[in-house]
Amino acid sequence: MKLNSIQLLRALAAIFVVYTHSIGQMGMFAVGWQQRIPIRTSLGTFGVDIFFVISGFIIYRSAGQLTGRKTSLSFLWHRFRRIDPVYYVAVLLTVITWIPSFVRHQRQAPGVGQVLSWIVVLPFPGDPPGALSQGWSLLYEWMFYWVFFSLILVSVRKKAAILCVVLGALAFLGWLFRDSLSGVWLYYTDPLLLEFLMGVVIGYVFGRWSPGKVGALCVLLPGIVLGLVILLTGYGDFQAVLAPPASLRYLHAIYWGSAAALIVAGCVFLEKSCSPAFFRHRYILLLGDASYSIYLFHLIVFGLIGALYLRVGLFLPPDLAIPIHATIAVAGSLLFYTWVERPLLQWLGATRPRSAPP
Repeated sequence: MKLNSIQLLRALAAIFVVYTHSIGQMGMFAVGWQQRIPIRTSLGTFGVDIFFVISGFIIYRSAGQLTGRKTSLSFLWHRFRRIDPVYYVAVLLTVITWIPSFVRHQRQAPGVGQVLSWIVVLPFPGDPPGALSQGWSLLYEWMFYWVFFSLILVSVRKKAAILCVVLGALAFLGWLFRDSLSGVWLYYTDPLLLEFLMGVVIGYVFGRWSPGKVGALCVLLPGIVLGLVILLTGYGDFQAVLAPPASLRYLHAIYWGSAAALIVAGCVFLEKSCSPAFFRHRYILLLGDASYSIYLFHLIVFGLIGALYLRVGLFLPPDLAIPIHATIAVAGSLLFYTWVERPLLQWLGATRPRSAPP
């Protein structure tokens, strides 16, 4: 079942991330009012929360009934060819833009361990810096995929229940040992994993219950209100704090994850009950299809814009430049989707259905 509402949410989440990074880049050149309000980071943070909930929902809906060794390997291969090759291209293009700084000895060439961490796309000892700063979220995606792969491999049938136990236990261990954990263990016990679990619960309920239009709106509207509150106040935004304490990360997972889960649940149940026309708008579907490219490629566009300003100087008011830069980045990412991601997926036989996760 293809869900256009998921495409709408994917498009919004990607645009949220782009806009936050546009605000962040402007700090290199000038300061406007948008850089002084919580939305400067909260938009992008909330976008990632929505992505995580969507991933939990879609993976459960598409693979929740799979069992067996052969099927588990097929699941893993599909996830790899869908996620990693496009990511590798974006990493390669990013490294190419670093060549002038290598030549001028302004940037140190990446070591073997750093490059290996880019290839593996999992938490790595020493936490080497990634080529794509936004690539951190893919580490959590792959952790969730590996857990799901394990459940398919050992033929677990009640995956929703087992995922509640496994992911809940990891997050609980993270809280119990919050003062002593370090390195990769911080990733494997991060409460952000609970956002995937929220998506799994939505997927489980989706297959067994239809609340109708009124019921869907009763879920969606509180999610929108809560989402607006956290966006405008920045309450619990762990991305806005350097080295956030464990308590803040758990607060974030509960409040921001719940807002994202209510919005995702409300949208999918609303489409299930009445399928509003705006879910099917072709530009929304295009942005949803291209959301992974937008997520991966937009910082490369921002880098080119920054290089231009370093040569000629900023010639626009900062609060006007921010949305213009975001629009240019989205447009450039659509070209990347058209010329790179879509042909690559077709070549690999991994053309994504509309509801597939990032």
